[in-house]
Amino acid sequence: MARSWVVTEDDVASAQSPYSELVRRAIMGIILGAIAGAIQVWFFKRDLMHFWAAIAAGVVYMTTWVILTDWLRLAGGKILLGAVSGLLAAVLWWAIAVHAENAFLQAAVAGLCFGAAYAWSDQRMA
Repeated sequence: MARSWVVTEDDVASAQSPYSELVRRAIMGIILGAIAGAIQVWFFKRDLMHFWAAIAAGVVYMTTWVILTDWLRLAGGKILLGAVSGLLAAVLWWAIAVHAENAFLQAAVAGLCFGAAYAWSDQRMA
C-alpha cells in the first residue's frame, strides 16, 4: 500500500507537543506586553523599566493563565483564574517598574480587571 504524502489536520494535531499552547501564549504575552510598554513609554513618558516590566508581566500573565486553566484545571472558572493570573502579572510589573506603595494597589486592581476581562473575552470566543 502506497503512503500518502498529504498531511492532514489530525497528523499536525498529534505531532504538536503539550508545550505548544504554552509557547504560543508566551509569544502572545510578549507582543501584548510590548504594546502596553510602548504605550506607557511614549504616551505617558515613563522610563524604559516600564517597557520591560510590561513585557515580563505579559509573559507571566499568559503562561500562568495556561497553567492554571489548561494544565492544572483548577476550580473557579476561567474568569476567576484569569483574574488571579492578572494579579500575579501586576505584582511582577510593580516589582520591576515602580517602587511606591500606592502603585502596588493600582497594579493589583488593574491586573485583576485585565485578567478577568481577557479570560472572559477568550471564553466567549471559544
